Amino acid sequence: MNFLLHRHLAEAHTGSRAVGAGAMLPDLWRMADRRVRPRHAVEAEEPLGGRLAEVLVGIRHHVAADHWFHENRVFVEGEKLVATRMREAALGAKRMGLLAHVIWEMCLDGALLRRAGFEATRAALAEGFSAVEGDLGPAATMHHFSALERTAEERATFDARMKRLCAEVERGPWIEGYQYGEGIALRVSGVRARLGLPPLDAADHARLGQALDGVAREADAILEEILRAPSLLDP
Repeated sequence: MNFLLHRHLAEAHTGSRAVGAGAMLPDLWRMADRRVRPRHAVEAEEPLGGRLAEVLVGIRHHVAADHWFHENRVFVEGEKLVATRMREAALGAKRMGLLAHVIWEMCLDGALLRRAGFEATRAALAEGFSAVEGDLGPAATMHHFSALERTAEERATFDARMKRLCAEVERGPWIEGYQYGEGIALRVSGVRARLGLPPLDAADHARLGQALDGVAREADAILEEILRAPSLLDP
């Protein structure tokens, strides 16, 4: 499940913008530094201030949602669908099967944007980030930096990258592209670069975009099933 759907479900299940913002963090953390991941449990050494408690609930929701999603047919069948469409588009030799997982998650984010509306989603993102602005760093400290030895330079680099990521998500063009095959193909090019895979040429990029446009109807239908899922947090 990608970060937009994580945000939407967490807020829908709790009614909190701050929880929704917190639910995006594990995905954004990995983009900023692949070593930063949520721990199963964290304990505060002192009383929590601001919206930090809600941010931590959002992170817990993210972990629970991923566990549910990756064991459910909504993920398994969707990943297979994407892999099949890419093979049909003659993209199998480009090692695209390795990316079927993340591509399906992007397709579902696109379905969410088509359903909820891009501008409404962007406004919710902005409100959520604003609500938890001072709590993002402490959440990362509790889940990662307080448990593992990292240098001050590494922490500063992580914080700077997170600031840029949040600003770019909120700005809009990045997430707006999830609604269209061409936009997802552009994001996939970035994923390939991070994994050290060769870039797609213009013809392959166009075929990928067309193949993913063909997945949209199935993504829209499966999104409705996901949105009917019960709360993923313990009562």
